[in-house]
Amino acid sequence: MKKYKLFFLSLILFSSCSKSLVENPKSFLSPGEFFQSDAEAIQGVNGAYSTCYFLYGSGTTYDLGYWSSEGAGIATPTGGRSSTFDFLTYTLSTADEGNLDNIWQTLYQGVANCNTVISGVSNNSHISSATQAQVMGQALFLRSLYYYWLTCYWGDVPMWLNALDVSVVGGALPRVAVDTVRQQMIRDLTVAATDLPPVWTGADLGRASKWAAEMLLCKFYLWEKDWTHAKAVAGDIIAQNGGSNHLLPHYGDIWGQANEYNAEDIWEIDFTQNTHQTAFSDRYMPRQVDEPVVPGFTMTGYGLVTATPHFLASFDPNDLREPWYDWHGNGTINTNFHYVFKQMDWGEPRGNSGLNSIVYRMADAYLMYAEAENELNGPTDDAYSKINPIRERAGLADLQGLSQDQLRLAVRNERLWELSFEFQNRWDLNRWGTLVEAVQADSVSNPTGAANVRSYHMLCPVPSQEILLNPALTQNLGYN
Repeated sequence: MKKYKLFFLSLILFSSCSKSLVENPKSFLSPGEFFQSDAEAIQGVNGAYSTCYFLYGSGTTYDLGYWSSEGAGIATPTGGRSSTFDFLTYTLSTADEGNLDNIWQTLYQGVANCNTVISGVSNNSHISSATQAQVMGQALFLRSLYYYWLTCYWGDVPMWLNALDVSVVGGALPRVAVDTVRQQMIRDLTVAATDLPPVWTGADLGRASKWAAEMLLCKFYLWEKDWTHAKAVAGDIIAQNGGSNHLLPHYGDIWGQANEYNAEDIWEIDFTQNTHQTAFSDRYMPRQVDEPVVPGFTMTGYGLVTATPHFLASFDPNDLREPWYDWHGNGTINTNFHYVFKQMDWGEPRGNSGLNSIVYRMADAYLMYAEAENELNGPTDDAYSKINPIRERAGLADLQGLSQDQLRLAVRNERLWELSFEFQNRWDLNRWGTLVEAVQADSVSNPTGAANVRSYHMLCPVPSQEILLNPALTQNLGYN
């Protein structure tokens, strides 16, 4: 969805509890005065997307780009700055207000905005049935996405589904069991997948489609270990080509501004230089203080997410994907660190990139299918038929003759090599219960984290500020 089409209704209609959304609007509209036309309904759901831009592209230390890779056994910052990332060193505490509290508040503001859109559009005679369905589908998807991340970070969380002001109801909502939240989101996404179109075009590129809803639905099923439904949904995405999507023949064809909205990408967050720019790629770019001068390359980044030698050593020497995680100079002058080439955006000013953030793509659907099929039936031909195309594109031999345990490990490794630095790693490890093992395996790059990590770190501490505001909240185990 092009940025110039976005009108952040959340900043106009609703007062925000989040410090990151402080605004001084010139006028205030109550939700009851809005949603009087198709155009206002669309404007409303446009505002509900605003949380996505924070999560997937803000460049701050509390967005998903950092959280999903730092402390997951694959990434480290340059310049000995690991102590600045308490989720890398596993020194998280309840006093981490500038970090976790911003995530908590931003996600719940997103939930509140979605709830207001859903309430304002439902059974509204001023809005056409076609627009109602599309707007409702998007709002249900976005609310499910925000609850997905809330449950990934904290497990049991407060849940409400009505148009209530979070700053008013926050002091009265206890945590709800994580399985209850996920089952509600599964129901919502099933509706969203029915209401949303299979593709968007033109100025609507970037909106959530039917296939984005099914990708998120499949992830909820995997968390619930509902392998039957996970396989069915992933299979539907593959069989229907995600509307108009398919695996590209070359891994490198996925990356860079020239390849945005390519045939493999199911959903990406849209950014445009100067008008709605992102700092996402800056964290992956070298900063000059860490490196020698490399002619032809202007190092204007932060060097805060680099690939660890341990991660790079895990690749087969013939794997064609490895170079996309390993930019380290111009062939004559080598840099001190290894940079994630697939997320780099050379030539853009710091903090002003137009590179989109890819959230879901077809390779993920293939690997989710293979995982679910193996858990259901073991290493069948059906399971191999989904993992082997990913390996073939990477220049690797097909798998065959594995045990169920061996194929389980193979699928997990393929997710590592195929999808790293795409908002996946930490959450995959948590879902499999292997976070501690992965962090301890890279004790060279992250000795503090390897020494500190414990199983309770799969969940984050509930911010103490939120517990003060809402006495109904309880703290996660390990952080008391």
